[in-house]
Amino acid sequence: MKAKQSGFSMLELMFAIGLLAAIVTIGVPNLRDFVRNSRMSSAANDVITDFNLARSEAVKRRVPVTLCKSQTLTSCDVNDAAGPFESWIVFVDDADPALVEANDGNGAVNTGEVILRQRELADTLTVRKPANQRRAIFLPTGFPRTGAANVNRLLLCDERGNTVGVGGDSAARAIQILPTGRPSVFRTIATVTTFEAIVGACP
Repeated sequence: MKAKQSGFSMLELMFAIGLLAAIVTIGVPNLRDFVRNSRMSSAANDVITDFNLARSEAVKRRVPVTLCKSQTLTSCDVNDAAGPFESWIVFVDDADPALVEANDGNGAVNTGEVILRQRELADTLTVRKPANQRRAIFLPTGFPRTGAANVNRLLLCDERGNTVGVGGDSAARAIQILPTGRPSVFRTIATVTTFEAIVGACP
């Protein structure tokens, strides 16, 4: 006796293909946005973590600690021409603990100063900031040193720019170093728009 052959009918096959196409059409864009949102959140957390590290180490060690823009990850960039604020280092900005505050905390890696953290962002992310602001120097009090080169606002962007993302917030992230030295992240469209007027538009 011949074995009975089983399989899909043409109608069943067309239905399965249609269902697969619908799943792909809906699922792929959502998956892409999920990946981009995760990458953006991770980058913002990295920035906040490193600013907090610099601040807490300054208080703990009782010496200035600096976070600065760095293309080499061993020394601080001296200007914006060196490259974007998409990689940085955190270092103890006092080669000799006996030095008084006014004699160091100069925002440059000198001989004997210890690098605490090296960080690079993903290539898909862009950082906007005010011109020539390239570092944050935290004093032993935990407060940031003021100065033209000291950064107080950063804007993290990807290719989506300042568009509506999850929960109605912006796909970008605005980060501000408060006068107390505490870094804060903002996601609202209005706040990101305000930052764009200062540091430039996303992406």
